[in-house]
Amino acid sequence: MHHSAACGHDHLVSFYETDEILVDTVANFVLSSLRDGDAAIVVATAAHRREFESALKQGGMYVAPAAREDRYIALDADDVLSRFMVDGHPNARLFTQTIGAVMDCASAGERTMRVYGEMIALLWDDGDLASAQALEALWNDFAAVRDCALLCAYPMRSFDDEGSAAALEPSCDQHTNVISSEAYSLLPDAAQQSRAIARMQQENVALQAEVVRLKVQQEVLAELAYVDSLTGLGNRRAFDLHLEREWALTQRDGIDSYVVVADLDRLKLLNDTHGHAAGDQVLRQFARALREAARSTDILARIGGDEFAVLLVRCDERAAHSFMARLREAMGKRNWGAVKQVDVSLGHASLHESTSPAKALNRADSAMYARKRSSYAT
Repeated sequence: MHHSAACGHDHLVSFYETDEILVDTVANFVLSSLRDGDAAIVVATAAHRREFESALKQGGMYVAPAAREDRYIALDADDVLSRFMVDGHPNARLFTQTIGAVMDCASAGERTMRVYGEMIALLWDDGDLASAQALEALWNDFAAVRDCALLCAYPMRSFDDEGSAAALEPSCDQHTNVISSEAYSLLPDAAQQSRAIARMQQENVALQAEVVRLKVQQEVLAELAYVDSLTGLGNRRAFDLHLEREWALTQRDGIDSYVVVADLDRLKLLNDTHGHAAGDQVLRQFARALREAARSTDILARIGGDEFAVLLVRCDERAAHSFMARLREAMGKRNWGAVKQVDVSLGHASLHESTSPAKALNRADSAMYARKRSSYAT
């Protein structure tokens, strides 16, 4: 299969197995033009127009403003087709008048255009191959004198029968760019070529699915970088980011927040006596107690082996004391496994009264260790 050398414009063709492939292809084709401030014309069925606009919206482009500026013109394929079909064949004069009027609107201000037309695919799908190929030629003649790029797309079901498969190569010759490969171009007949196109489209879908899977996996890995795997709470990196942001907000707004540091007492002795599995159970149970005591807006994290931190967002010192009381109450309800009771040392500090996020954490840490020393002394 070869590319036409006669055309001084881009006339692209895509072959698709599913509507999802078509929607992605057309949306990407149109989106680049609209983002550059240029124009796009879409002539398609009502169902496809809705899907294209939804895909464009997902790509960050709302078509309503572009439509008001005639930079995005969406027309019904059957309606446009009826304007220039005479006795079942496309009429060159009426085609030029119909399409020319639309392009004049879209090209105002010397905008370049991208045009997707579904009319040829409709004719092909109806089995009217002669009219479809004649319309391809009219598009080529018209676009040769207009500053535009064209895209048409064929559903692979259109090539199921022998006659339409045989017409595949002449149709491709009407385009400047066909979905193809070196191996594909060497296939001996149109039927094999059409099957090769279908395989390539399927491979493309598979590759896109793999890209999505890898993106999701990357997002999961990125999230795990901020999560403590044992307790499911945030880790030190996550807490530092939240603390820095909240400290800046308290300095700006004057509304205080508090940081609370919690250190589990004698966890090392527990690990040495009962094993690390028992120690891990204690850590998980304590994380559950933290969740029970905290508000939905508070930030919880495990910032060390036996050390936890809580960011109490938008509260006063009385609320901080209330949280610590709820935490001790929640701890009393937990099943600690190998030990009957687990003690915790707590310290807190105001973010608004601290000169930096690190200073707030250090003050809470110092208060916690002061209480720990006091409890050991008694």
